[in-house]
Amino acid sequence: MTQVSPHPFHDLAIQFVGELFKCTRDAPTEEAHREALQAFCNALLPWVDPSEVPHPPHALCTLVKEYHIDQQGIAWIILTQEGLALFRAWLRSRGGDSTLCSS
Repeated sequence: MTQVSPHPFHDLAIQFVGELFKCTRDAPTEEAHREALQAFCNALLPWVDPSEVPHPPHALCTLVKEYHIDQQGIAWIILTQEGLALFRAWLRSRGGDSTLCSS
């Protein structure tokens, strides 16, 4: 059963990670996987705020620090700094409010 989070950005984060996984799921090789991930990251670069990450994010960095589904079926995602910067860029690319996930 799908749970709706009380925090709007949690559901958006699930969508972001879903798109991230979707872009790489059919990659037949590790190289193709890296290229698809790099293309996903490159597409978001126009929306990356340089103040959110010390260097331009790239596909070779780890974007997801931790991911698991608890006993209630709720997915928990902890993004790295680069992953969070790309998530905020993804929100901006869709006209979303990237301040929803500000700390």
